[in-house]
Amino acid sequence: MNTKRKWKPILTALLVLFCVVYVAPSFMSKGVFPKEMKKLNYGLDLQGGLELRYTVDYKRALSDTTWKAADLLRDKIVLQHLDKLDDPNSLSPEERAKYLKLIKRERVDYKTARITVEGELLKVLEKVDDDFIQTRVDNQYMKGASSDSSIELTLKYEEAQRLKQAIVDQTMKIIRKRVDSFGLVEPIVREAGDADIDVQLPGVDDSKMGVVRAMIGQTAQLMFRLLELKGNPMANVGNDLTAYKKLNEGKGISIELLSSNQNGVAQNYLKAQRKSELLKFLRYVGTQREGRGEPPLVDDDHMVGFQELTSRDDNNKERNEGWRTQFIIRNMRVGVGTSEERSVTIGGDRISKPSVLTDGQTGEPYVLIVFDSRGGKDFGDLTTENVKQYLAIMLDNDVMSAPIIQEPITGGSCRVTLGSGSNAQRIQEAQNLLKVLKYGAYKAPVHKVHDHKVGASLGQDSIDKGKTALLLGSLLVVMFMIFYYRVSGAIAIFALSLNVLFIMAILVSFNAALTLPGIAGIVLTIGMAVDANVIIFERIREELRAGKSVRAAVDTGYARAFWTIFDANITTALAGYILLLYTTGPIYGFAVTLLAGIICSMFTSIVVTRMVFNWLIQGRKLQTLSI
Repeated sequence: MNTKRKWKPILTALLVLFCVVYVAPSFMSKGVFPKEMKKLNYGLDLQGGLELRYTVDYKRALSDTTWKAADLLRDKIVLQHLDKLDDPNSLSPEERAKYLKLIKRERVDYKTARITVEGELLKVLEKVDDDFIQTRVDNQYMKGASSDSSIELTLKYEEAQRLKQAIVDQTMKIIRKRVDSFGLVEPIVREAGDADIDVQLPGVDDSKMGVVRAMIGQTAQLMFRLLELKGNPMANVGNDLTAYKKLNEGKGISIELLSSNQNGVAQNYLKAQRKSELLKFLRYVGTQREGRGEPPLVDDDHMVGFQELTSRDDNNKERNEGWRTQFIIRNMRVGVGTSEERSVTIGGDRISKPSVLTDGQTGEPYVLIVFDSRGGKDFGDLTTENVKQYLAIMLDNDVMSAPIIQEPITGGSCRVTLGSGSNAQRIQEAQNLLKVLKYGAYKAPVHKVHDHKVGASLGQDSIDKGKTALLLGSLLVVMFMIFYYRVSGAIAIFALSLNVLFIMAILVSFNAALTLPGIAGIVLTIGMAVDANVIIFERIREELRAGKSVRAAVDTGYARAFWTIFDANITTALAGYILLLYTTGPIYGFAVTLLAGIICSMFTSIVVTRMVFNWLIQGRKLQTLSI
């Protein structure tokens, strides 16, 4: 027992020394400690910075997943009709094209798609039950409402919730990695609400705010897709364009309907000074066609891409010449007409080693993309079968470039050149693209909810007031404890000082930011720590009045007070934990320091003060106690 009692003070002294060294760089001038040592960070309300909130459009991602499952169900219905379920590769392209005309898809909601069949395929619907769907399509889906000619494919509720949470978690992880790549001080990224993500960036200066906003908001879903030269949907928008210009007369509409010749094939396309003009017009076309009962301008297997047009001036600098549309194949297939026919999707998730390099001849930067094994094979097969075709390199719906495939690219890598701007701007663009590709693309669209900049002047004012509150509160506690409990009160104040030191060390250790409500949390835990000592001291007083010795009074006082203190702290800790889980911003900072303070106050109020009393009683042979 004596050996144990000797080790406790030694370990506590070492812990205190470690915390002092750990916290000291936060309060000493620069140069005293190595700059690599951690320092206490301040939150948005204390030093200013940037607060952003985004919402994850998980319904869009789940809808796309359901749409792909519906496409697979169409194939399975055809295979069932032809009795080829066990040999799907035997389905010829002609058979697939013939029967898919008899099957239509439509979206019901974000987790349900309806399949409608006609003709000789109607009899197959009788065999499409839950077992068929879960064994032949995907076990995440089940059979929904049905009729004699249609069936609904529905994503199970529990699977929808699981996928939704996975999408939100993955988005938070990517945002955190993107922000961390800037080396910013303790970015706070956490889930808020149903599918919102709160991002707090304390200490971000104005020069970085724009770049941070762009990096977080950029979805950068890199895709390689072929240009479609067999169709010409833009040839059908002439009348709509005339009506649109008349409707918006005087608003400076710059949209033109032009034509080009690609590989000997005439193609119409739209051109405008701004991409936003093209987007607004295409939405208008969609509304008009729907009102006239006409099919969409572009079917589900295709999409419209947008390409920035550039030219070079006399100084060989690129300048923007507007934007144009491109007709893109969304769903690509390789091995058409063979037993190995399959769809291919070549995107950012197939990239293993992106890097920024400089062309040795032109000096222009580019991004080298190295695919993983599957991506390299798909890219090689795609380029092998489409020599002399145009390959669009896309970021989201923007066509970065559309070079002609001169020969098969089977080496497992390719390079992306950058657009207009100075060489320095293109290097910066290349670096930004590299970070997005390296740290991943979002699985669902991400939309900004709010963007709030906190001023540094407000932060300094908050710091001053917070320090004043902390010092004043501590001073009042010190005066009361020493006046009322004398030497024992001084022991409690010593433990109180260690309590604050330990809290600061925890904040520095976890790289957590101290906020103004966090300071309030520290003040509250100071009061709680004093409360615990008051309970103990009053118990000891009662035992001394009952005639017990100092040793017996201290032992009994601590023993009887322990569970009262423990219960009180546990209930407060539960409340703090709830705040930690379900709040954001300043209240979250309060919860962090409150929980840290509860842990530290339990240790200092019960363990540290008990050690001091033991030392006084045994070492100093006290017969009376100043309490």
